[in-house]
Formats: sequence, C-alpha cells, structure tokens
Amino acid sequence: MSSALISTTKSFCKRAWPGASIAVAALVVVPLMIRILMRLQGDRVPYTDQEIFNLHFTYLGISWVIFLTITVRALAGSQKYCRGLPISSRAIATWLMLAMVGLVVVLQLATNGAYRALFFDERWLSDYWPVSGPVLFLVTLILTGHAIFWTLNAPSYTRIILSVGIVVALFWWFVSRYFPHGFQAEAVPWSHVTLGEFVLMQLVSLAAWYQGTRAFAGIRSGTAVPSSQWIGTRDWYHSLITGTSSSRHTTLESHRAALARLHWRDSCQRAVILGGGLFGIAVLVLNTVMRKEFGAGPIQMSNGFVQIYLMFSIIAALVVGLIVGEGTCGPGRTEMKGFLAVAPLSDRDFAGALFRNLFKTVLYSSLLIQAGLMLNMLIYVAPWLLQGEQISMVAYRMLMFWLGDAVYFLCSLALFWAIAANVISVFWTGRSWFYFLVIGSIFGCFGLFVFIGYFTDRVSDSQNFGYLLMAFFLLLAFLICVGVVTAFITACRRGLTKVSTAGIVGGLWLVGSLAAIWLKFPAPTERDAMLTICLYVFLLSLYALAYAPFATIPLALSWNRHR
Repeated sequence: MSSALISTTKSFCKRAWPGASIAVAALVVVPLMIRILMRLQGDRVPYTDQEIFNLHFTYLGISWVIFLTITVRALAGSQKYCRGLPISSRAIATWLMLAMVGLVVVLQLATNGAYRALFFDERWLSDYWPVSGPVLFLVTLILTGHAIFWTLNAPSYTRIILSVGIVVALFWWFVSRYFPHGFQAEAVPWSHVTLGEFVLMQLVSLAAWYQGTRAFAGIRSGTAVPSSQWIGTRDWYHSLITGTSSSRHTTLESHRAALARLHWRDSCQRAVILGGGLFGIAVLVLNTVMRKEFGAGPIQMSNGFVQIYLMFSIIAALVVGLIVGEGTCGPGRTEMKGFLAVAPLSDRDFAGALFRNLFKTVLYSSLLIQAGLMLNMLIYVAPWLLQGEQISMVAYRMLMFWLGDAVYFLCSLALFWAIAANVISVFWTGRSWFYFLVIGSIFGCFGLFVFIGYFTDRVSDSQNFGYLLMAFFLLLAFLICVGVVTAFITACRRGLTKVSTAGIVGGLWLVGSLAAIWLKFPAPTERDAMLTICLYVFLLSLYALAYAPFATIPLALSWNRHR
C-alpha cells in the first residue's frame, strides 16, 4: 500500500512542480518589478501599513485561484489512477486531500517567505500581512471543497442547497474575521487566531474529511446515485435541449423531414434556448435594473431600453451563428457529421431542410429577445400611453406605439438575420482556413479604414483624405456586390438555387435600395455630400448581404458535403 501511494505522490509532484514554480515566481517577480519601476520613475512606493494591508486581499484572491488551479490539474491526472489501486477508499480519499493541502500550504509559505525577505519588516505578521489565519482557513476550504465535489457526484436538490449554504457560510465567517467590530467598521488584519477559531476550523475540517471519504467510497463502489427528482429534472432538460423524449414516438413523413427534425434537435434548439432565451432574460433584467439611469420620461426610458436590446441582439446573433454554424461538422472540422453527410437527399433538398431550420432558429431567437423588450415596454412605458382624458388621444398614442414597434421589430429581425445567417454560411463551409480568411479580411478592412483616417489626415490635406475615403467605400461596395452576384450565379448554375428565387431576391433588394435612396440620399452639391453618398452606397451593399445567404448557404453545404 505504501509503495503505491509513494509512486502516486511522485507522479503528482512531477505534474505539479512546473506550474507551481512558475506561479510562485510570477507572484514574487511581478511585484518586485513594479516596485523597481516605481522607484526608477521617482514615484512613492505604497509602503504604509494600511496600503500594504489593502493589497493583502488582492494577493489572497489571485494566489488562491492560481494555486488551487495548479493542484486540481495535477490531481486530475492522478485521481483516475488512484481509484484502481488495491487500497481502501478512505486511504485514497485521505491521500488526495492531503496532497492538495500540502502543496497549497507549501506554495503559500514559500510565497509569503519571499515577500518577507524582499518587501516586509519584522512587524508584518502582526500589523498588515496575516498568514496563519488565511492558511488555516484555506486548508478547511480545500477539505470542504473535496467533500462537496464528491458528494455532488450523486446530486440531489438537498445536497446542492446544503453545499451552497456551507460555502456561503464559510466565506462569510472568513470575511467577518477581518471585521471584528462589525461590517460597518474598518477592516483590520486577522493577526491572531484564537483558540475558538482554531478549534472551529479543525472541527469543520474533520467533518469534511469524514463526509469526503464516505462520498468517495460510494463513488468508487458505484452505489452513489442521483435522487429521483434530480434524474427527472435532468431528463426534462435533455428533452428540452434535444427535443427527444422516451415516452413520445414520432412518425416521420419523409427523409427530408427526418433530417430537419434531427438537425433541429442536434444544434438549432440549443441555439434558440441559449441565444434567444438567455439573452431575452438578460435584456429584461438589465433594463429593469437600469431603468432609472435612462431618465424619468417615457421617451428617454424607451431609448435606453432599445439601446440595451440592440447590444444584446447583436451579441445573440453572433452566438446563434456560432452554435448553429459549428453544428454541421464533427470535432476538428475534418468532415461533416455522419447523419448529415449520408442523408439520401439531393444537394438542393439537403440545403432546403437546413435552411428552413436556420430561418426558424433566427425567428424564434429574435422573438424571445423581443419578448424581453416588450415586457419592459408594457410595464414601464405603456402606462404613460394610457394617460389622458380624451379617448381619441389615447387610441392615437397606442396605435402609433404599436406601429412603431412593428416597424422596429422587422428592422431588428432583418439585422439579426443578416448577422446570424452570414456567420452560419461561413461556418457551414467546414474549412478552418476559410474562417480565418473571412475574419482576417474584416479586420484588414477595418485596419485600412483606421490607417486612412489616422495617418492620411496628418501627412496630407483633408481634401485628399475625403477622396481616399470615397474610394475606400466604393471599392468595398463593389467587391461585396460582385461577391453576392457571383454567389447567386454559381448557385443557379449548379442547381442549388432556383432562378426565380434569385430574381425575387434581386427585386426585393432593388425595391429596398430605391426606397432608401428616395428617403435618405442627400443632394450631391458638395464634397461632403458626395462622401455621404459613397457611404450610403456602401450601406446598400451591406443590405445585399441580408440576401446573400439564399445563395451562399447552399454553396457552403455543397462544398462541405462533397469534400
């Protein structure tokens, strides 16, 4: 037994010492370099007791996170090996706990010893840098963490609630040691550990050790199982994410319907829940919390709500695009997922099934985020619309409110679609080099714009700067339009997109462009107006990207499917 534990300890130390050495060196060298730089620049080094004590909490947070991460990673490689040793479960669990405790304590003492030699005087332990109390608490925290981790391998609602309560109570007790006169008073160093505090920490550590060894023994023997309520909740969540249920049998009408259903369960439903549901809740909560910051009037409040909604909507579109886009390829993007690659469908039917799922995903996600915004509007803005004695005025306000909201919904849905669909069309190609090419092109164009705006204005007159911006916007608009037209021509030639679809898309883009020109284009009388026209032409080319997925998505899927 002893030889097995000794070999395991050597393996654990071999895994841990590189990261531990780097961590201690970083925690010592970085403050030392900052101190040297401050002295070279003539700045005053924060050397009063109170200033150093304020840095103590920062050190505790950083060092605990780093040291615990290193030990957990080292134990991860040893724990699986330890379970197969011909040793009692109590001995294995005790060794795992003591190995982590011993390494963390050694790293803490080494770091604090270096601080004493380089930064502090002989009063450090009593006046501004306590060590014994935080180290003893860290030992208790590690043992408790092991017990909670092994206990929650067989989760139940009671165990989760108790675990959360224990962790909160531990940290509350630890913070209260620095506030012996109440939290309203100033913090003081926890310089001396009283007998009661020491006994309390030892009792908690002993209880954590006992519970941890029992839980580990249950895991090792296979007798630890989740509660029936937890199993039911897990099955419900699985059915919500994947759309499957063991008690429901579905009759599929065709191969295309079967493929669409399986693809929806595989990636689209998860994208709706994460990209639509969570971000809709975030919009609702953040608008509710920040409504007073936007202003007291309904107009100011509505503008604030809309700004938060737009920000989260753009982020959600990117998230939906990433989740759905990565759902067609396996790990490493070496090939398309098996159930998609072997589907007995033509490329057009295959793309049609996935494109329909894409549209449903975008629509449902945008509706969920819109629901969060609408709840804020109904609760905080709609009561203002009902004020007034004349029924006609109230009806007019409500009519204008709902018409404006409908227009805004359509515009935001179009923006959500343009972002998510184009991101998905890039990811559905299945080529990593193509991802990086598109991302690099976007950053390259942005860098070129910054270069033109920052440097040209300093080496030449502003007139040349305006001409370069005009050329920049027109060139980008030309490249985008050529790319979209080429995509539609290629898709039509390969039979992936109908010619009638391309004609309808072109007609919609032309009608929208003419409407924008009639409403917003300035008269070309001055050079600034010409620059604005070039900018609008560029925006119209971006508007064409909203229709590009009708051609780029079938091309991307065909390219990915036949590689």
